[in-house]
Amino acid sequence: MLKILIRISFAIFPAMVPFHFFGAEAIVLMFADDLGYGDLGCYGATKVKTPNIDRLAGEGRRFTDAHSASAVCTPSRYALLTGEYPFRRNLWVPVFLRTGLVVDPDQVTVADVMKRADYATVCIGKWHLGFCQNTPDWNGELKPGPLECGFDYYFGVPVVNSHPPFVYVENHRVHGLVPEDPLVCGVRAKTAAHPEKMGLGQIGGTRALR
Repeated sequence: MLKILIRISFAIFPAMVPFHFFGAEAIVLMFADDLGYGDLGCYGATKVKTPNIDRLAGEGRRFTDAHSASAVCTPSRYALLTGEYPFRRNLWVPVFLRTGLVVDPDQVTVADVMKRADYATVCIGKWHLGFCQNTPDWNGELKPGPLECGFDYYFGVPVVNSHPPFVYVENHRVHGLVPEDPLVCGVRAKTAAHPEKMGLGQIGGTRALR
């Protein structure tokens, strides 16, 4: 039977993934930003209903003592993926548009470990660990990235959804990008403006990704 490890990373906790779809040996690891201990029904929430996650807790194992290596996006993701304290890599703050991959592709990750155990590995959602060796080329190949960190497939947003480049990435490329309509630095992004969105003038220009 094919084994599957799926890492789902969202800024908001996602809807429950049906485990039976992947088979009995699938492992689904969810990583959520801005989720407090009491935000789930199984941990005492009363104003927010989380029946699917509550069912997971009821049918599985619920932990009551947990610790995070960091309070912000990039360092905490780095720690989860590599098992290394982020301060050892001088990671204290989130990375953004022009930051290269902060994970050494030669470093063993949790995805690498699962692949050695004959799992197929997938990462869906917010990556937020950078792309390429130095500055990402958003019109070109975004490599190294998740695939060089042990995942067989990736689809999601490269940074927080409130910051540029306001695109989806699939494996090594911006999803839906066409060469005749590139992303251009210094051009306002063609995306709906909201108070939460920042850096709209850092990169944009393409119409295909609207």
